[in-house]
Amino acid sequence: TYTFLTNVPLINQVAGVKRLLKAPHKLEDCALQLYKHAGGQTDFGTYLDLETTLDEQSDELEGFADSRKNAIILRTQLLVRVHACIEKLLNSTGRELRRALFSLKQIFQDDKDLVHEFVNNDGLECLIKVGSEADQNYQNYILRALGQVMLYVDGMNGVIQHNETIQWLYSLIASKFRLVVKTALKLLLVFVEYTECNTL
Repeated sequence: TYTFLTNVPLINQVAGVKRLLKAPHKLEDCALQLYKHAGGQTDFGTYLDLETTLDEQSDELEGFADSRKNAIILRTQLLVRVHACIEKLLNSTGRELRRALFSLKQIFQDDKDLVHEFVNNDGLECLIKVGSEADQNYQNYILRALGQVMLYVDGMNGVIQHNETIQWLYSLIASKFRLVVKTALKLLLVFVEYTECNTL
């Protein structure tokens, strides 16, 4: 456990948390995120603003003290994680790439804030580049991850604005592999329904 001072900016307290946890993070890469546990459900919540105090972020902390299972997580900043993720996808091959693509859907599912940063920092471009050069198994992993991205408003809006993603999905309809075709069609249908609903 670590006792935070509620009237001191979090940026001045992160080093103490890092020291206590013996965390391997670089101090400048650290972020603090709320982790909430309610009704048997767990949720990675908001990233706290390190430049302000906990008192100034009281809205984010509403109900936080209600459960002893709630926690503040020390983790790597979103942007740093996104760049590491993209670099891994672009520079991995074989089993390492397979493992990275396989875990992508779960990563997006666990942290919706990461999706926003991923989409805004050329993440879709990275997926299409990898997907265009990959076999059907890797393409399926990418399609699963893309489906997870499209579940979020930020993710779907990112896809809408990224023509290359839509073109790639259409190109996959001509694939020889049934599962690839089926998943691509499903995502295109979701895309079309979403855009039609938002233009009515």
